[in-house]
Amino acid sequence: MASDQLSMFEEPPAPIVRVAKPSSFNLTRTINGANQAVFDHWLIPVFVGAWMVGPQVQKEKVINLENKVRQGGEFCYAVNRAGIDVEYTGRYLELDIPSKLAFSWMDSRYPDCESQVTVEFQPADNRTRLKLTVKLAAELYDQQDTVKKEWTSRCNALADKFQFKK
Repeated sequence: MASDQLSMFEEPPAPIVRVAKPSSFNLTRTINGANQAVFDHWLIPVFVGAWMVGPQVQKEKVINLENKVRQGGEFCYAVNRAGIDVEYTGRYLELDIPSKLAFSWMDSRYPDCESQVTVEFQPADNRTRLKLTVKLAAELYDQQDTVKKEWTSRCNALADKFQFKK
């Protein structure tokens, strides 16, 4: 039998399966606001809707913003993007006011992909040094650049909320 022929008893070669890898990235920003004020912008829905979701970040409309601010509490931020409703949901994993916040993050377009976001708030005079760490679900490995751009836009929109008015 020629080497390029299969025997009727041989198994065909297994298909190549791409392995998803967990990934993470960090972002830092210095915000022109006191720690507590910057921290509050991560938790109070009216503030969240002015920088984390909505038209200042992407072409989307805010539908509803809900959260229960406590360790283990949950949040749900609903938006409509290009006619499609998207929900960002998660649970507060760590709440150390006003120094650290950690939460899970899920996007309804990827229902089985839970990522984790950790934000550290370090005071510097009347400013806040923000360090954001996002640990992506392994299945979102191919989306890392897109997710990083989204969080960069969000952090920029937050910093804009604290720019000094002339």
